Amino acid sequence: MAPSSNFEFLAEHDPLLVELATAAECSFSSDPNTTLIKLRQLGEAIAQHIAALSGIAFDGQTSQADLLYRLNRELRLEPQVNELFHTLRIARELAIWFHQPSGSADTRFKPCPFVAPAVSISRQTVSSEERI
Repeated sequence: MAPSSNFEFLAEHDPLLVELATAAECSFSSDPNTTLIKLRQLGEAIAQHIAALSGIAFDGQTSQADLLYRLNRELRLEPQVNELFHTLRIARELAIWFHQPSGSADTRFKPCPFVAPAVSISRQTVSSEERI
């Protein structure tokens, strides 16, 4: 997928950021659900990237909410930036809320736990920094 001119500037930070942002943009009208997923993944990747660059510890067990708390505590994020991260974080919860009354007829629906994307920006970032 070729980078959109809207997100090319992210390439200097990490190609994965461009890939996620472009995927969200490209699927906007044809598959809004994919757009929400990609936006959430983008928010997670940016948070992990910032944490790795800032030396804020996290691992595969760190929830996005906990990571955002750590970022805000250590870096004192601007309120608008903090709100944007939390808005992206709750995209899945919004999709679950929507699905329950209007999706499957099974009223006992319980969503599976969120599974992080297979590619971990934290490992990529650490590997890149070790090579430098």
